[in-house]
Amino acid sequence: MSRTIKTLDKYLEMLRAEELLVSDNSSSADFDIEIKGLSYNSKHVTEATLFVCKGLNFREEYLREALEGGAVAYVCEEGSKLALAEPVEHDGKQVPRLVINDMRTAMTKLGSMFYDKIWNDKLTLIGITGTKGKSTTATFVKAIMDAHYLKKGEPDIGFLSGIYNYDGGERKSSEKMTTLETLELHDHLARTVDNGLKCLVMETSSQAIKYKRTEDLHYKVCGFLNISEDHISDREHPTFEDYFCTKLCIFKQSDIACINYEMPEEYFARVKEEAEAHCQKVITFGQKEGADYYGYDVVSTPNELSFKLAAEGKVEDIKVSIGGYYNASNALAAIAMTRALGATMDEIKEGLSNAKVAGRMEVYHMVNKDVDVIVDYAHNRVSYETLFENLGKLYPGRKRLLVFGVHGNKAYNRRQDLGEMAQKYADKVVLTEQDIGTDDLHQIWKDIRDFLHEDKVDSEYENRKEAILHACEIVPDGWIMAICGNGADRFQKRGLVCEPEPTDGEIVQSYIDSHR
Repeated sequence: MSRTIKTLDKYLEMLRAEELLVSDNSSSADFDIEIKGLSYNSKHVTEATLFVCKGLNFREEYLREALEGGAVAYVCEEGSKLALAEPVEHDGKQVPRLVINDMRTAMTKLGSMFYDKIWNDKLTLIGITGTKGKSTTATFVKAIMDAHYLKKGEPDIGFLSGIYNYDGGERKSSEKMTTLETLELHDHLARTVDNGLKCLVMETSSQAIKYKRTEDLHYKVCGFLNISEDHISDREHPTFEDYFCTKLCIFKQSDIACINYEMPEEYFARVKEEAEAHCQKVITFGQKEGADYYGYDVVSTPNELSFKLAAEGKVEDIKVSIGGYYNASNALAAIAMTRALGATMDEIKEGLSNAKVAGRMEVYHMVNKDVDVIVDYAHNRVSYETLFENLGKLYPGRKRLLVFGVHGNKAYNRRQDLGEMAQKYADKVVLTEQDIGTDDLHQIWKDIRDFLHEDKVDSEYENRKEAILHACEIVPDGWIMAICGNGADRFQKRGLVCEPEPTDGEIVQSYIDSHR
């Protein structure tokens, strides 16, 4: 990996300069040692690693394991057991220790220094934030920019999302985190550079911004898709204002801002003001006259979308290879961002006509009865409303069976929100798991049921696969079935572990294949 190897005392100087250093033991330990690795996972430690002791559940045994694996120094936070105790010894010598006052900021600065912040010099970074639509928009952007770079004889572009991550080498399914933790994020960006890629698009979640994972990234273009109440809990954002203000921070690290002209005026005014205060240029998009990239005459089937685009003094016909009226807004966002980066209209049309978005408005048709099954990532109030209003247009008059759950340990308002949405839009419901973590699944169901009529609920299944197969069996001929929440995710978070599982679509396809 192309970077400058630095000695531990250089990291010491940096932390001191950033006013992050509380204390160190450089007077009794050797700090003139080269640092060749950086990690907070004791399983991933290699030779000469600086080990970061982070997390509420951190135990000293993890540090001992890291030292056995090759760690040569460690960072811990003031007030922790490791900081309050004497420095750890290994092989008869005191291990170099750096005690810092802010673990989140320290990880960002350590990672940036370790990797020479190479991403800002070598990559054109595109960041996308919003309550909904990030993954779909990022996929559209990648499809367009792939066409753009391939026409120049360059490799395709990197990708970071809640669906999968790609650095020019292996494509890896994401494990329940929209934006990677700081050190993994920095490592991914550095590997993207090493693999010869010139551009990367990424989802930028409010949690990533709040907890400083993306603090040392600079975006050439950012997209602000929308804002609505979500992620409000004691583990995420205490208030909507905190959530909104956090998302607005993306403009502080961006050159060009592309913002949704369709947002309610009270939100749009704040977004525009903040974008203009920090960015060199602000571009608008949306299905509302006056937008720089204005989409209208939207037509959708379950499998594709088309609309007219008025921009730059011309009108273009746009076709998108995914259905859903709401995806017109995501496509417009992608058009605005990629045009700002120099993509041609032909490249935009090519990309959008070929883009495939796993787990977003995926349609499966049963062969043993007339039922379309829609797999979608919808997981909050606004995405449910958008999905079901779209299904009402695509399948007028059809009754609906809904399979869903609600995340555990966060966004507790979703239990009411999704209960109300299920009551409003579904004729029958099958309740199941959705990344419950350490929460009580039966309590989650009880909280949802408080907002559902009893006769709406067909059944409850603790295992998601069993719930989907049951729903496939009992859905009546002529209905449609929606499976919400997981999309193309290949994991379920149970307890503290993300357990591998087939995607919702794969489960549906297995049912269809067995009933031919």
